[in-house]
Amino acid sequence: MYKEEQVHFEKLIQKIQKPDFQRNQGLSNEVGYYIYPYNVADTPRVRANLDDLTKSETAMKINLKVFDLYDIMLDSIHKLKGIADDDPFRILAEMEKQSGIDQVAQQINNLMRMDENNNDVVMYVQDHVDNQHCVIFITGVGKVYPLIRAHKVLNTMHQVLDKNPVVMFYPGKYNEQNLQIFGEANDQNYYRAFSI
Repeated sequence: MYKEEQVHFEKLIQKIQKPDFQRNQGLSNEVGYYIYPYNVADTPRVRANLDDLTKSETAMKINLKVFDLYDIMLDSIHKLKGIADDDPFRILAEMEKQSGIDQVAQQINNLMRMDENNNDVVMYVQDHVDNQHCVIFITGVGKVYPLIRAHKVLNTMHQVLDKNPVVMFYPGKYNEQNLQIFGEANDQNYYRAFSI
């Protein structure tokens, strides 16, 4: 499995260096969204590869921007400090004890406005990209599941961020129709991204 993942990641590195990829060309009028599916057992290897890539000359050449959904979610929750009467993290922990994880997920999705095109994820990425030509990587899908779903991120993001190629790292399976997180649970149908 290790060797397969290395080959897969090398193909990604080759692809992101191609000018057509960087300019979203040759996609039949589709938005340049890609899903990099990987076996959840390979997560440590994928993270190490990403870490190495972000420090490389390639990352500088293509202006690579990496966004972790978990960090974005924490940033949104942190903004409630001082507004809420209590620590928002403690409120969410208590909510999970009393009402379950589905209630917490609903509240986080409401807080982050995940049903809106200009939700917290989209705005965070847009603010940090600031009209630059770059390649965008989205990570942390497994860390935020089931609180934030990959298909929601992709469905809203492609409405707003359509100039730069976006690669979402997905711990599971994707066959260009279905997202299957961790290779088990169906996340939702998603048809607008290319498998990479």
